[in-house]
Amino acid sequence: RVLIVGESPAENGWRKSGKAFYSPEGKLLATGKRMNELLEGFSLDVESCGFTELSKCFVGNNRKILGDCCKKCWPIFKKQFNRGNFCLLITLGVIPAKIIGEILGVVIEIGVLKEIKIGDRRTKLLPIYHPSPVNPFGREKNRKIIDKYRKDINSLILR
Repeated sequence: RVLIVGESPAENGWRKSGKAFYSPEGKLLATGKRMNELLEGFSLDVESCGFTELSKCFVGNNRKILGDCCKKCWPIFKKQFNRGNFCLLITLGVIPAKIIGEILGVVIEIGVLKEIKIGDRRTKLLPIYHPSPVNPFGREKNRKIIDKYRKDINSLILR
């Protein structure tokens, strides 16, 4: 019911582990732990949610090409979205939210639940701050976002 959307594959992320939010050694990463903190109130975790990257390209440190890669990968993302029964997309960080907004021609704001249309399907999108521990304020800001939309999220995933 929930699809978590990252921006692009990380150097040592799921490309090596085969599993989102896990290290190659099978250990849950700090980002995964923080996502689980946000999801636990809904009886969800990173294991029970779908995951994909908006960009399918590994861009490494070449962040300048990320926007173009995301846009070129949009048809693949749309197919992934349409294959699932997702009623809520949670984007991680500013970039996926910004690019989805550009592609769809809508304004997307971090922390604001919004209905969007991808192809012929409508869904809700909740952009949050990236849950990485590198972001010092993201954890608390994300808790506030989830608390603000708790009832909405519950009604979406329990449908």
